[in-house]
Amino acid sequence: MMLGAQAYATTQISTASSVQVVVLLYDGAISSMKLAQEGIVALNFQDKARFIDRALRVVGELSASLNSEEGGVVAKDLQRLYEYVQYEVTQANLKNEPGRLEGPIRCMSVIREAWQELAIQGATPQAVGM
Repeated sequence: MMLGAQAYATTQISTASSVQVVVLLYDGAISSMKLAQEGIVALNFQDKARFIDRALRVVGELSASLNSEEGGVVAKDLQRLYEYVQYEVTQANLKNEPGRLEGPIRCMSVIREAWQELAIQGATPQAVGM
């Protein structure tokens, strides 16, 4: 079963547009933050660490993909959002405060919906250099 899911995910990513890839990255960051919350609450520090690390890596990838020259103010705003998310995720990790992840999850969910709408429309925004 796991191999089938992995094959599906690989196919999904390899056939996705750049905007769809961004949506998938947002999905990964959001789910990782939710799983990190669960790890903190359950005092499962191995899961907490794994999912905090995953969330930070995904947000780092999103940040690295920004095109500030062509993206202008949108890219700058996204950069600030990603810095906020990275800060809050790090603080949640350091202080074992699952509630600190609520704001980043909400923000990323709202922005994810906007990216999903762009994916549906087939648009390619200039803020992302993919």
